[in-house]
Amino acid sequence: MFLHLHLDRPSKNPKLENKQVRILIWGASSSFGICATQLAREADYTIVGVASSHSEVVRSSGAAYFVDRRAQTATQDLIGLWPYKAVLAAADSAEDQVVIGEVLAAHGGGSFLSTMGIRPGVELPEGVTGHFAQYLDDYLDSKNEEFTKWLWWEYIESVLESGRLRLVPVRELGGLSQVQTAWGLLRHGKVSGQRLIISPNME
Repeated sequence: MFLHLHLDRPSKNPKLENKQVRILIWGASSSFGICATQLAREADYTIVGVASSHSEVVRSSGAAYFVDRRAQTATQDLIGLWPYKAVLAAADSAEDQVVIGEVLAAHGGGSFLSTMGIRPGVELPEGVTGHFAQYLDDYLDSKNEEFTKWLWWEYIESVLESGRLRLVPVRELGGLSQVQTAWGLLRHGKVSGQRLIISPNME
């Protein structure tokens, strides 16, 4: 969000105007979405969180607005909450990307950052683009040295120690025999608001 969407970093004294700036996070109940919501709130942005369930998880992570992606009015609800300074798709299917495209197109176009990249077969409206970033590579890029040091050696340690960054609930499935089960749950989008844990020593 800070490198690719150019959001302000979390700060003890965030800009007052950030409260009036909305960030759309799609997939806000995913583990990545929950962390992204908290990080953006640390910079005092107003978050619009989209998920298919777990509204309480999304709101407790700091989202001011929750939109159920399954609702028939989801597209219009999101259009009505415009404008967005940035759009992050933390967990997005092809169908989700179509809706994001419609929301951006309704206001003249724009771009969104996707953790999945544009899905095969998705055609975005004119003026709308989606892009993917290989996040782990960012930390290995020498031009991001200052950012990497700030994130890992200053910020993350501080927020974890203080409890300001809430970790995602975990669900332990069992030993290695449950790997296929875990993969099936992930593949079919049945994991939301939690992390799955495999403990090899259980068997």
